Amino acid sequence: MHARSSPDSSTNQPKRRSRGRPRLEQVANIENELVEVALSEFLKHGYGDTSMANIVKAAGVSKTTLYSRFSSKEALFIAMMRKMIEGDLSTQIRADPSPSRSLADMLREFSYRSLQISLDPVHYGVIRLIYGESHRFPELRKAGEQLAQTSVSGILNILAGYAEREGLVFRNPEIPARSLTLMLRGFHLDVLLSENKVLNKARRREIDQFIALIVGTMDDW
Repeated sequence: MHARSSPDSSTNQPKRRSRGRPRLEQVANIENELVEVALSEFLKHGYGDTSMANIVKAAGVSKTTLYSRFSSKEALFIAMMRKMIEGDLSTQIRADPSPSRSLADMLREFSYRSLQISLDPVHYGVIRLIYGESHRFPELRKAGEQLAQTSVSGILNILAGYAEREGLVFRNPEIPARSLTLMLRGFHLDVLLSENKVLNKARRREIDQFIALIVGTMDDW
């Protein structure tokens, strides 16, 4: 997707694509590459200073190629977010074969792994971008809400698996799911504002205490 130089050319020319309607797998590849280029541009320049024209140039494609797949910068950013959070961490945790694993253990693993993922340089950069520019660009709030909803859905998945295993019925599982998600978002913000960008023992202990409080109110769910 990026501009490349031919061996006998002194100037960089965008790589031309073959004419004709692309196959389905080619369409998917083009969209994935555009999303990857957009991610790089957003992290490099920020949301406000990245334009669709910048992405067209960096990707070495035509405006038609970009706009036929993503109608706006907002749509491209949302697609980028979806790609970042694809894959269901909660399903992996539910699939653990240990039949006696406690709910607290599963929620702790989900919380630890979610925060570790968010400390990855790319995820960290995007979260920082959302927090830093959402006051100027309301569409970034939608991306932040999508991240939060992914967390809520993952926790609900774990609660549903536990309830099924134990023969329980939770009337209001959204309450603990949203409470834990808010706590995790608070940790994201704490990491952003802190020089200590690691999931250390102190932070793990705070997560453990919060989860113990949530699980302790299970009868009220």
